[in-house]
Amino acid sequence: MGAGAGGTSVAADYVAGAVAGSANIIVGFPADTVKVRLQNRLNPYSGAWHCATSIVRYEGFRALYRGMSPQLVGGAVETGVNYAAYQAMLTWTQSPAAAGGLGLPAVAAVPLSAASAGAVLSFVLSPAELVKCRLQTGTTDRYHMYAGPLDCLRQTVRAEGLRGLMRGLGGTMAREMPGNAVYFGTYRLLRHWLPGKPPEAERSQPASFSLWQHLADASSATVCGGLAGMVMWAVVLPLDAAKTRIQTAYPGSPHDVGVLRQLRVMAREGGLGTLYAGLSPTLVRAFPANAAQWLAFESCMKLAQHLQEGGGT
Repeated sequence: MGAGAGGTSVAADYVAGAVAGSANIIVGFPADTVKVRLQNRLNPYSGAWHCATSIVRYEGFRALYRGMSPQLVGGAVETGVNYAAYQAMLTWTQSPAAAGGLGLPAVAAVPLSAASAGAVLSFVLSPAELVKCRLQTGTTDRYHMYAGPLDCLRQTVRAEGLRGLMRGLGGTMAREMPGNAVYFGTYRLLRHWLPGKPPEAERSQPASFSLWQHLADASSATVCGGLAGMVMWAVVLPLDAAKTRIQTAYPGSPHDVGVLRQLRVMAREGGLGTLYAGLSPTLVRAFPANAAQWLAFESCMKLAQHLQEGGGT
């Protein structure tokens, strides 16, 4: 998984991450809309299928993609920041102490670097997710009725000030830091065990790779990326549900509380059923979306490495 650590630049890491983030959003957005609707405190649905069919029946198929435009742009920026920050941190944490690094083994460097990248990412991610979640709740929330992303931004700033754009920052950090550590750690572990060589092995001996090995490697990246996404979301979904409620709460309402209190409220409301509301669409979305993300990232990094070795030709 050390893509980008083998001589490519931070700019290449960022561009590859941006392309990967766009692939993730395009593939997984409809299921994400269903997840957010189910997590909303005013959830009128009996389950994921009921939610999806109701949206299409009463609001049209395009409603599944409501709020995607800012998320598509934001997702590219956010994922680019995430991968670039992760790779930069990984290089530093694994560098020898004599070179100014920490000299940590991969088992410690990967989760530490990923969690640090998650903290950085949260400042970029939180405002974009606030707009996305409020648009996705649509007609299920009587407090938030918006004509589009810009209208959502205007109403949020008018009602809550500029600080309102960072509503849910604590919840975003609580999700992203452990989630990132699990995500990158799981991907790295799986990439070394499932068929196909890890990216760093391919770059160390590119000429020896046959077409079959390239296909096996791409398949490995796809499967490992999908599984890593499912594991990550299974771990952090309650924190994501709490963040969603915070970001869609009306200021001053009983639901306008912090992460821990929100989790306690949710547990009292319905136990694990409420804490894991939206689990099925989340896992359905997680595999193809994250498979597309990692395949896009690895492909972009291989292209960047090839161009670098060929002198930019």
